[in-house]
Amino acid sequence: MEVEGGGEGGIAPRRSPAQSSWRKAVLTINGVRRFRYHGYQPGSESGRPSLSRTSTNSSMQTAAPSIADDVAAKRWRVAGTAVKLSNHFKAHQGAEKGSPSALLQQTKAKESEPVVEGPNGFGITSQELVELTAIPQDPGNLAALGGVERLAKMLKVDITTGIDGKSPAEIEARKAAFGENTYPEQPPKAFWEYCWEACQDLTLMILVLCAIAALGCGIAIEGAEEGWYDGAGIFFAIVLVVLVTAINDYQQDLQFRDLDAKNKEMSKVSVIRNGNEAEIQPAEAVVGDIVKLKTGCELHADGVVISVDSLTVDESAMTGESDLIRKDALSQPYYLSGTKVEEGYGLMLVTAVGVNTEWGKLMAMGKDPDEVERKMQILEEQFENKQVSEEDYKQSLEALETELEESNETPLQVRLNGLATNIGKLGCVVAFVVLVVLVVRFCFDKDWDEGSTSEDANHMVEYFAIAVTIIVVAVPEGLPLAVTLSLAYSMQKMMQDNSLVRHLKACETMGGATNICSDKTGTLTTNSMTVVKSSLMGINRTEENKDAKSTPGLLPPNGLSLLYEAIFANAEGGVSKEDKHGNPLPEPLPFTGSPTEKALLSYGREVGGSYEVDKSGVVCLKGVVAKIRSPFSSKKKRMGCLIVDQSDGSKRIHWKGASEIILSLCTQKMGETGKVEDLSDDERKALEAKITGMATQSLRTLCFGYCDVPADFKEPEGDEELPAVGLTFIGLVGIKDPPRPGVPEAVIRCQKAGVQVRMVTGDNVVTARAIAKEVNILTDDGLAVEGKEFRLMSYSERLLKFGPRLEKLQVMARSSPSDKYDLVHMLRGLGEVVGVTGDGTNDAKALKEADVGLAMGIAGTEVAKRASDIIILDDNFASIVTVVRWGRSVYCNIQKFVQFQLTVNLVALALNFISAVAIGTAPLTAVQLLWVNLIMDTMGALALGTEPPSEELMKQKPYGRTTPLITNVMWRNILGQTVFQLILLLVYTFSGYSIFNITEITGECKDSNDEVFKQYEQKDDCPYDWHSFDVHEQKEEENTLIMNTIIFNTFVFCQVFNEINARHMTKVNVLEGLHKNLTFCGIILITCFCQVLLVETPLSTFASTHSLTAMQWVWCVLVGSVSIPLAMLVKQIPVTEGDPFKEFEEKLKGGNKQSQLLKVQVCVADDLFRPLMWGSQYCMLF
Repeated sequence: MEVEGGGEGGIAPRRSPAQSSWRKAVLTINGVRRFRYHGYQPGSESGRPSLSRTSTNSSMQTAAPSIADDVAAKRWRVAGTAVKLSNHFKAHQGAEKGSPSALLQQTKAKESEPVVEGPNGFGITSQELVELTAIPQDPGNLAALGGVERLAKMLKVDITTGIDGKSPAEIEARKAAFGENTYPEQPPKAFWEYCWEACQDLTLMILVLCAIAALGCGIAIEGAEEGWYDGAGIFFAIVLVVLVTAINDYQQDLQFRDLDAKNKEMSKVSVIRNGNEAEIQPAEAVVGDIVKLKTGCELHADGVVISVDSLTVDESAMTGESDLIRKDALSQPYYLSGTKVEEGYGLMLVTAVGVNTEWGKLMAMGKDPDEVERKMQILEEQFENKQVSEEDYKQSLEALETELEESNETPLQVRLNGLATNIGKLGCVVAFVVLVVLVVRFCFDKDWDEGSTSEDANHMVEYFAIAVTIIVVAVPEGLPLAVTLSLAYSMQKMMQDNSLVRHLKACETMGGATNICSDKTGTLTTNSMTVVKSSLMGINRTEENKDAKSTPGLLPPNGLSLLYEAIFANAEGGVSKEDKHGNPLPEPLPFTGSPTEKALLSYGREVGGSYEVDKSGVVCLKGVVAKIRSPFSSKKKRMGCLIVDQSDGSKRIHWKGASEIILSLCTQKMGETGKVEDLSDDERKALEAKITGMATQSLRTLCFGYCDVPADFKEPEGDEELPAVGLTFIGLVGIKDPPRPGVPEAVIRCQKAGVQVRMVTGDNVVTARAIAKEVNILTDDGLAVEGKEFRLMSYSERLLKFGPRLEKLQVMARSSPSDKYDLVHMLRGLGEVVGVTGDGTNDAKALKEADVGLAMGIAGTEVAKRASDIIILDDNFASIVTVVRWGRSVYCNIQKFVQFQLTVNLVALALNFISAVAIGTAPLTAVQLLWVNLIMDTMGALALGTEPPSEELMKQKPYGRTTPLITNVMWRNILGQTVFQLILLLVYTFSGYSIFNITEITGECKDSNDEVFKQYEQKDDCPYDWHSFDVHEQKEEENTLIMNTIIFNTFVFCQVFNEINARHMTKVNVLEGLHKNLTFCGIILITCFCQVLLVETPLSTFASTHSLTAMQWVWCVLVGSVSIPLAMLVKQIPVTEGDPFKEFEEKLKGGNKQSQLLKVQVCVADDLFRPLMWGSQYCMLF
């Protein structure tokens, strides 16, 4: 019996888990022999105790009339519970219930029992399968069914060949009996729900009240026939804004659903059907399918183990358990949907799909299995079970809530929201001042002797509506919308360029990337590998001598057998017998697996090797059984296998992997005659020289080694590794993986764009250097370093050797995933914006650490794709450069829109403010302002947010993390247009009557009565034959309406032409490429058409406009078009590239408190105040 240290009494026997459970549950701790609280209770489904020393509401406690009765009741409770626990303990006595021997015994006892077919056509029900893998898991459930083989019989499946995938009837029968592998999706919101959400906007609600008030006052003053126009006009504008907002939100939801569907299409499941391996969509998997598992794949169904080879699973997403779980057929036989294979490979029998899986149960309960929210659920459970303290719980919960909130908005949206808030505050101030000025002027102009009238109330409502509308116009809610529209447009276009964006923020972030850390294999190279050189037992084969068929005759027989074992027995590749349509493939059948594995297997076939395929679908050697495999990992850089020769029972361990690593483990070699000889130092150096020689030719080298072990060799258990010492060297091969076409040019484009490309690879440093030079990554002054060397260097040593931003570090060879993570982490700490490529499971950490994680769509594992932000569908580095270009386009398009919208905002606010102060009225009405708001928000965002990227973007330097969104160039353009438009519109406001020959009614005529009016009848200031004050007033209102319409029309056309200006912030020719953007042209035409409708149709009644003459229309359009030549002149004004704030801040670096205080005030200034500094700096030039 195993023992453990006891107390002073010496050595105490080690208790089994069942005994420990019994002791914890029934051991008397205190003098009154009462049960104490304990978190574990056998038989309890909830895992929580039902017995408590202090509980007063337990169902087992009753009100006692006496002390004796109370004591008796306690004894009965103790006795009853003791009996239950005793029964539980007995069930574990002897051979414990969970021990391998007991499970094996139970399995054998049941496996011979006949299977009885049930009503569903199978020997087991769906509910029984659900309970089989239910959490908490019990290995005894599978044993009680007779093990996996009997379970397969119940499901009518051959665990060797799988189900009949060619029979639709069988697939449908399984779906009918056990369900489909789909989850209930939340139905999309109805369109009316988006309309309702849009109506919740506070400013729109206030405008509704204003519209109601205007409607009531208008009808009271002018009657029901004409008094409803103003109120109805505001209502119409509100409805239009709500509809446009709802349509945008609705379309955005549809786009996200489409993106989610494309993400799902990327997932593949490898299954064995009809004896052949096939790849299917996860939704096509059914109960009874045999799924082939390998490192990096994600499980999409619950199931049980058929066979495993050193397979470990990360179940933290489902159980919260951070430790990896090593699967086996007895003690850990279950797989859960939503978990990930970290290492190894094996076969799984699917037992539950869709809502019947543990993952599906979470979704059925309305719990979103999003990664962050799942962490929050696990944290809640841990807190309830008192596994974490209250303080840790609060801190972790707060961090997760912040992470969840930040994940819903892109960084650019966060910055724009801040800018929108500040502009909104400015708008509120202007609106308040305008309201106060209008009310004060009204009070001064009002003859209070006449008393208050309903018309006065109408004026107040009109003033309030104008103030609220100013706020509506000022708050640029179109900024986040512009980001969404631009990103959605870019995402669709990027799909055509082989890039699937999983997270919106990644697209814009990639535009600011300053570093790209790229893998070599498959990204910079074709990933189409071929063995072109070899050195086997002294026999060398070069690329020129491509006839490998002569190799077997040159090698000793025993050496040739060892080579076949090294290639075919120590393998993890398979054979594809059918194409994706189920048609048989011609001989020779193509191999499946990693590119390296396929290259080795093809080479083995070339040199005359014959092979078979085992029940797991893995290539094997006839007469040799692979007992234990040690899968390849990026940490070990090797893979091994314990084989048993069935002819004599001898055992041997084969290893293959990175050349220098395998060679360092070898102490002997297989000679040309087949004799094992000691490996001398000179021979080792000669082999190292061959490895280096192949590496300098950009070849990837691998070595083979083996060691014999005795027949009674004890196989490793658990986490133990196969021994890898004293190996005998068999040989090495050189594998060619040529660079992808276009990659060298793409690297140069990145370098010109200010983006440094670094290669991070597992190959040796010589091979890495050769490839890096071939693709233009490694320059003459650049450095290559091994991961181990980089790992051992301190922070300061790295900066000293590689530069302040590690700019000299261009290649990292023999790197592990942790080395890649360290490099990314350090670069980000230095302020760099980093994009990282990855394809392996262990790359997930670096992918998440990077600003943008780029997973490979072909070679990438499911785990890597889940951890990424963007999936490169063709695994091509050139596609990554395209992502950078589109990311820059998004950022640039948003800047264009911000420039356009700020111009509109500043002009509208200033015009209404100055007019209100000067003449006591606002030339732009509430309806007109709402129309302008629609132009610059939705239409402007759609027009400017969909500008395609130009190659000019790749000639600019990347924008940094702290680069202001509104640059000095933008402020130059904004101020130039704002000054022009404001002067123009103010001239129209104060002198427009004379400019357009519209007679303005003087104050003298206005105040006269009929008798006095006659004496002015023939005078210049009253040329019309007006004989009543009503006619006089009516004509005055008409002229004012015409003038205000001209102002409104000119203002709109200024924005239309300025929208064209905004297409290029620095280019003089803004019309270049205009015809190629049909969306932009369409938006401009629609805006103009709608403007004509608002002025020249009955809609003018609602918009408070008046029809204009042809000449007036010409003037409005011509004056608006002046914005284009004016922009050409403004762009000639030189602008400093630096940030004036930073330059000013440098001058403040003194020691006195006053300068430090001023420095702080400057640092917190927002983009809005930057033009003041820019303007002052510009004025100093003169």
